[in-house]
Amino acid sequence: MPIRGLLDVEGVAFDPEDIKAITAAHEITLKRLNVADRKAPMAFLATKTLIQIAKDGERDPQRLSERVIWMLQKPPF
Repeated sequence: MPIRGLLDVEGVAFDPEDIKAITAAHEITLKRLNVADRKAPMAFLATKTLIQIAKDGERDPQRLSERVIWMLQKPPF
Protein backbone atom coordinates (compact mmCIF):
# COMPACT_ATOMS: atom_id res chain seq x y z
CA MET A 1 0.00 0.00 0.00
CA PRO A 2 1.43 3.41 -0.90
CA ILE A 3 2.03 5.72 2.04
CA ARG A 4 -0.64 8.18 0.83
CA GLY A 5 -3.27 5.45 1.04
CA LEU A 6 -2.23 4.54 4.56
CA LEU A 7 -2.25 8.17 5.64
CA ASP A 8 -5.87 8.33 4.46
CA VAL A 9 -6.78 5.09 6.25
CA GLU A 10 -5.12 6.23 9.47
CA GLY A 11 -7.19 9.42 9.40
CA VAL A 12 -4.12 11.51 10.15
CA ALA A 13 -4.09 15.18 9.22
CA PHE A 14 -0.68 16.37 8.02
CA ASP A 15 -0.05 19.56 6.07
CA PRO A 16 1.52 19.36 2.57
CA GLU A 17 5.05 20.04 3.86
CA ASP A 18 4.66 17.27 6.46
CA ILE A 19 3.49 14.84 3.79
CA LYS A 20 6.47 15.76 1.62
CA ALA A 21 8.87 15.02 4.50
CA ILE A 22 7.07 11.80 5.46
CA THR A 23 7.05 10.59 1.85
CA ALA A 24 10.79 11.30 1.56
CA ALA A 25 11.42 9.41 4.80
CA HIS A 26 9.32 6.52 3.51
CA GLU A 27 11.43 6.22 0.37
CA ILE A 28 14.68 6.45 2.36
CA THR A 29 13.50 3.84 4.84
CA LEU A 30 12.36 1.29 2.28
CA LYS A 31 15.56 1.74 0.30
CA ARG A 32 17.71 1.26 3.42
CA LEU A 33 15.69 -1.84 4.33
CA ASN A 34 16.01 -3.17 0.75
CA VAL A 35 12.23 -3.44 0.40
CA ALA A 36 11.23 -3.10 -3.24
CA ASP A 37 7.71 -4.52 -2.98
CA ARG A 38 5.48 -1.82 -1.48
CA LYS A 39 2.91 -4.51 -0.64
CA ALA A 40 5.36 -6.60 1.40
CA PRO A 41 4.62 -7.01 5.12
CA MET A 42 7.87 -5.21 6.00
CA ALA A 43 6.85 -2.21 3.88
CA PHE A 44 3.50 -2.07 5.68
CA LEU A 45 5.14 -2.32 9.10
CA ALA A 46 7.73 0.33 8.22
CA THR A 47 4.99 2.65 6.97
CA LYS A 48 2.83 2.22 10.07
CA THR A 49 5.87 2.86 12.28
CA LEU A 50 6.83 5.92 10.26
CA ILE A 51 3.36 7.41 10.58
CA GLN A 52 3.35 6.82 14.33
CA ILE A 53 6.70 8.57 14.74
CA ALA A 54 5.51 11.44 12.54
CA LYS A 55 2.38 11.75 14.72
CA ASP A 56 4.74 12.34 17.63
CA GLY A 57 6.11 15.39 15.82
CA GLU A 58 9.28 14.34 13.99
CA ARG A 59 9.47 15.78 10.48
CA ASP A 60 13.10 15.44 9.38
CA PRO A 61 13.23 12.66 6.73
CA GLN A 62 16.63 11.33 7.82
CA ARG A 63 15.71 11.23 11.51
CA LEU A 64 12.32 9.68 10.72
CA SER A 65 14.01 6.97 8.68
CA GLU A 66 16.65 6.31 11.33
CA ARG A 67 14.03 6.02 14.06
CA VAL A 68 11.89 3.64 12.01
CA ILE A 69 14.84 1.39 11.27
CA TRP A 70 15.92 1.48 14.92
CA MET A 71 12.39 0.57 16.04
CA LEU A 72 12.20 -2.34 13.60
CA GLN A 73 15.61 -3.70 14.59
CA LYS A 74 15.38 -3.48 18.38
CA PRO A 75 14.48 -6.63 20.31
CA PRO A 76 10.79 -6.89 21.19
CA PHE A 77 11.48 -7.19 24.93
